Amino acid sequence: MTTEFANKRANGFLLGQIMSESLEVVDAYDALLGALRLATPSGSLILVTSAEPGEGKTTVASCLATTASCGGQTVLLIDGDLRRLSLTAAVGSRDTAGFIEMLLGEAEAAEAIHLITASADSPQPVTVSFMAGGRKSSRFLGRVDWSKARTAFKSIAQRFDMVFLDSPPILAANDALLFARIVDAVVLVVGTGSANIDALQRAKGRLDAAGTPVLGAVLNRFEPKVHGPSSQPYSDYYRGSRT
Repeated sequence: MTTEFANKRANGFLLGQIMSESLEVVDAYDALLGALRLATPSGSLILVTSAEPGEGKTTVASCLATTASCGGQTVLLIDGDLRRLSLTAAVGSRDTAGFIEMLLGEAEAAEAIHLITASADSPQPVTVSFMAGGRKSSRFLGRVDWSKARTAFKSIAQRFDMVFLDSPPILAANDALLFARIVDAVVLVVGTGSANIDALQRAKGRLDAAGTPVLGAVLNRFEPKVHGPSSQPYSDYYRGSRT
């Protein structure tokens, strides 16, 4: 089902780079992934989005995918942010068929899904199945038959334990609400210190209208010294617990 990019690494979301500074962050992603697994059956397609740009949805999606792989899960990460293609650029796969071609029924999973190295810092390199955004722009979304796309992606998702779809922010583009038609659930990423409560409420309202279950919100970039008590009562628990 997958082919491998030779010597390709997703430099934009190396788990070791993001998490090596804090075991608390590692455990936070473990806990978040565990909660998602309890809330959704195997093979679920989960949309990861935010209300506005800059809240960290792409980081959360990629770290969840890598955490799942570290835990022995088969996982697919999809770059659905067709307006930015941050993950696609990080992997270096702009010239391949991907998400948009799959939506249009112009590509098969075998040519759109590739195996990449998501983290090289562990004893055994962690790999993730990845679907790039594709060659065409978001303007082609108007041609998608969403009923057929839902069936196609449901079939793909059943081959994996978990599938994460990164999308544009809800209030920046209508794409996320379109993608809500093909996913099973939504995770809303909220940037600490940058989130606007009115924007968040409007985004949640649009998702509710789409009818796809919102599993919950992820508070991203939380700094206890800035946003909470200056003391860290559990810091001693992590010291020396593991390397």
